[in-house]
Amino acid sequence: MAKGRWRWLRNPRMWWIIFVIVGTTLIWQAWQQIPRLTITHEMMGRMNDPSEVRLIFVGDTGTGSDGQKAVAQQLESLCRSVDPAGVFLLGDNFYQTGVESVADPLWESRFEKMYSGECLEKIPFYAILGNHDYRSVPEAQIAYTRERGGRWIMPARYYSLRFGSILEIGAADTNFPERCGIPAFCSIDWLMDKLKNSTAAWKILAGHHPIFSGGKYRRLKWLAHFTLPELYCRSGASAYIAGHDHGLQHLHGKSTQAKCEIEQFVSGGGGAELYPIERIPDKTLYSESAYGVLIGRFTQFEQRYEFFPVGTAEPQYVWSTKKEQ
Repeated sequence: MAKGRWRWLRNPRMWWIIFVIVGTTLIWQAWQQIPRLTITHEMMGRMNDPSEVRLIFVGDTGTGSDGQKAVAQQLESLCRSVDPAGVFLLGDNFYQTGVESVADPLWESRFEKMYSGECLEKIPFYAILGNHDYRSVPEAQIAYTRERGGRWIMPARYYSLRFGSILEIGAADTNFPERCGIPAFCSIDWLMDKLKNSTAAWKILAGHHPIFSGGKYRRLKWLAHFTLPELYCRSGASAYIAGHDHGLQHLHGKSTQAKCEIEQFVSGGGGAELYPIERIPDKTLYSESAYGVLIGRFTQFEQRYEFFPVGTAEPQYVWSTKKEQ
């Protein structure tokens, strides 16, 4: 009788079940103990015009170079003429190795003083993390929002930014795209669910790494190769805006991992050394190896994107799409 009672111990399937239960429990307990960056957050953006949201997108800025200074002057000029709701920084905010703390001197030289024009001082700078920002203490850029306040806004690694009923932006940390299928646990799933259920007229994604590009970085690597195209397609986004490749691009098409057509704008001409950019057949609609910015204009029925290379007062490339009224 006793031998029969313990017969299940000789069943390999039972040991496998025990192993899975114990292993999952230990991993979950360890995960709960890891000090992590603030993961997700949702917030309302500044609405300075109830009928149109205007934003300036620019990435790869924080070099302190003459290129960044030229773009900063352009930003001030466009700020005065366009009256944007804010500037959106697309990552690599501080070269070469990010910032170490909220007291790092780079805050003053490459952000506060760099964008100290009369108009720029009055508007918010929404920001996400790039790969260079991870070479030091990325948490410092989130902490700066809490401890210093002011214009710099990066509430979390991933966040949603809502502008009334017109626009919702899904801001993604493309360096570590966490995907598990459960919105409560993983940031990619949370952002996908947030945009999918959004009632805004337009939903767009913003991240540092482009899904495809004609520049130095032709395709995504590692986990982002699988997660970002899926995030775009399943979230119902109408455009993806990125940096990382230093220059200006508009591309349209499918990636190897996407099940939908992707509308992508690359605005990586914020001040870092420019890269050569080649046209991709059947994808590239506009490309220029130049410093400059992208302006997005959004109303209830139209989204419009305008590229402004440095030194130009008028857009050099315009693309728009409308919804039926």
